Amino acid sequence: MPIERLLDLTLQPPEPDDLYKRITFPEPPPDRPYVFINMVSTVDGKIVLGEPGGSAKGVGGPMDQVLFRRLQMNADGALIGGKTLRASQVIYPRTLTRIVVTRTGDMPLDNRFFTDAPERAVILAPAELPNHMSKRLRSAARLILTGDDDVDWTAALRVVRQELNIRVLLCEGGSLINGQLIHAGLADELFLTLAPKLKGGTHLPTIVGGDGFLPGVAQPLELVSVYRDGGEIYLRYRLTPRQAP
Repeated sequence: MPIERLLDLTLQPPEPDDLYKRITFPEPPPDRPYVFINMVSTVDGKIVLGEPGGSAKGVGGPMDQVLFRRLQMNADGALIGGKTLRASQVIYPRTLTRIVVTRTGDMPLDNRFFTDAPERAVILAPAELPNHMSKRLRSAARLILTGDDDVDWTAALRVVRQELNIRVLLCEGGSLINGQLIHAGLADELFLTLAPKLKGGTHLPTIVGGDGFLPGVAQPLELVSVYRDGGEIYLRYRLTPRQAP
C-alpha cells in the first residue's frame, strides 16, 4: 500500500511518495539553529522494545527507516545522546555534522559515529569534565564545553549555530535530551512515527523524559501533517508557546 495523505497544512503539500524529501523550514534565529525532533514510538509511547538504554530497532517499519534517512537529509547536523550512541553503531551520511551530548564523557570512540567522518564529529559536555577525559574526547572529535555539571543548552546551541554554521539541527533523542530541549523552549518541531504496537512497561522510556512540567502546564502542539503507510502513522507538529497554569 502506498503512503496516503490524511492531512497536510503546509503551503505546498508533497506527493505522498515524496514525503519528507524536501522540507522548507522557517529561518532560524541568529543565536541557535532551527531544531526539529524525530522519534518513533509504539502507540503507548515506548521508544524501545528491549531494555532501557537500547536502540529503537524494531519499533518502526521499513517506511519509517526511509523517512528517518530523508529527514536527516533536510538537516545541517544531527544531535543524539550518549545512551543512544552507546546502544549501537550510529551511521550518518559523511557530509552530515554529527553531535553527541555527554555528561560523563563515557563515549565509545570506536563507534562509526566518530570513525566515519572525524572532522564532522562534535561532542557537547559540561565544563567540569575531568581534564583527562577532555583530552581523550578531543582525540576523536571537536569538544564543546558549556555549563557546569550539565550542558548549558542555550550556550551550546549558540556555538552550534554561530561557529559550526548549522542552521537546521535534527535531534534524534533520547528522551531526556528531547525533554531538556522542549522544557528550555529550544525545540521547534516534532516528527513522530506512531507504530501500530503496544509495549507497556513503566520502566521503559517514552519520547519525552525528564522531570516534565509543573502541574497544570503542558507543551502545546500544532498539527502540521498526517500521513500513513498501512497501520503506521507519520505525524508532524510545531511546538507553540506554553501558557502559564
